[in-house]
Amino acid sequence: MWEAFLAILTVSLATGATPEQLCTYDDVIHYLNISYEKAPMLHTIPKKNWKEPLKVEIEFLLFSILSVVEKLQTVTVYFLVTMKWENVFATWNPQEFCNISKLILPVDTLWSPYIGIYEQVDEEKTLSRSFLNIIHNGTIHTTQQHRVTIACNLEMNKFPFDTQMCQITIFPFMNSGDIILLSNQTTEVVTKQSKLYLLTSGEWKFIKLNIISYEELVGEEDWISVITYEISMKRRPILYVLNLIFPTSALYLMDMAILFSSGSYGDKISFQLTLIVGESVLAVILENIIPTSSDDPPVIVMFFIGVFVLMFLGILETCFLMQLKAKPLHPLRKAIRLLKCATQPRTTSRDLLSKQGDSLTEMVMGEQESRDSDPLGKGNTEPPMLVGRIDADRQGTGKQAEPQACESDLHFLEKLFFCSHLLLSLLFFIFITIRWSS
Repeated sequence: MWEAFLAILTVSLATGATPEQLCTYDDVIHYLNISYEKAPMLHTIPKKNWKEPLKVEIEFLLFSILSVVEKLQTVTVYFLVTMKWENVFATWNPQEFCNISKLILPVDTLWSPYIGIYEQVDEEKTLSRSFLNIIHNGTIHTTQQHRVTIACNLEMNKFPFDTQMCQITIFPFMNSGDIILLSNQTTEVVTKQSKLYLLTSGEWKFIKLNIISYEELVGEEDWISVITYEISMKRRPILYVLNLIFPTSALYLMDMAILFSSGSYGDKISFQLTLIVGESVLAVILENIIPTSSDDPPVIVMFFIGVFVLMFLGILETCFLMQLKAKPLHPLRKAIRLLKCATQPRTTSRDLLSKQGDSLTEMVMGEQESRDSDPLGKGNTEPPMLVGRIDADRQGTGKQAEPQACESDLHFLEKLFFCSHLLLSLLFFIFITIRWSS
């Protein structure tokens, strides 16, 4: 019995409490004199020597890229910031309080660093109340959730195949070197952890998170410690390809097919105008996405403008052909025939008329010879009638050859427009592809 009592007494002395003693967190709080009346502990930096800066270690964890508004050049992100520092005035011996080695208190109980975000453009939304985790040796750490909309200079030149880089710059609201922010993470670690805990997989794909720590001079003598987190993300372009690029290309292919199909020129113009109206609707959708403040027009804007120009050229070509068909004796007819002769030698209506005239002349000469050889001498009465028939045949042949020559000229001009339009389209699409891939 005496030995058991000695054993219990030994354990009690080792733990710093009697067997009947009950320890609570309030005992530690009263020991530390933590109360709202203790202003120095609440509102001053907890350091013994005022000349030495307080080191605050920061851990960053990106949870989600919520939205990117290209028109406003803003990005909304959700992330966690864990801060850790030493408070030399908040220490105790756990053995005196039943081995209580940690306290969890509201964040406004003791002093804690107040950080700001340089790129923030809206009022911060507090998602949950923060708490302080206080260790018996004076180590304090707290985790804060942030849902922040930041300003980001979005480079829209290669939209929708673009990669953006936005910055989150964290700094303390104290200068003169009172606080030094230190990152205890490397770029590889924070990138791996953020990819592991990433909550969303939407339009933007998170690629990398880079950490930059530096000191920024404020005024002539004051300086602040700053940590910048560069978030690199890439857009998933499949939605914009299906909604903008693919329909635009399809409309242009239909325009090409209508332009060089066999139909009346009036119907062609009606179909082409309908396609341009459809292309205008897609342009309105694009205008609501691309920021108007961009000095360098994105490649997709050049793509839309080029397609519009090619479509209007097609309408002008159709109108020109319709004008030529309505006026066969157009002044440009001679130039078209010269161009046709220069590109590909063809048999003209004049050559056809002369050949037919020569054949008729040969026929008349043959009949004349047969009349001369006639013994009755009646061959001299027919040549005037044959000559009149020859003249009539020549005039009829000329009237029939003129419409044929007009149709031949229009057919040649359509082929010329088709080749030039196709070549110009190929060069344009090659140029756009190179701009997007470069």
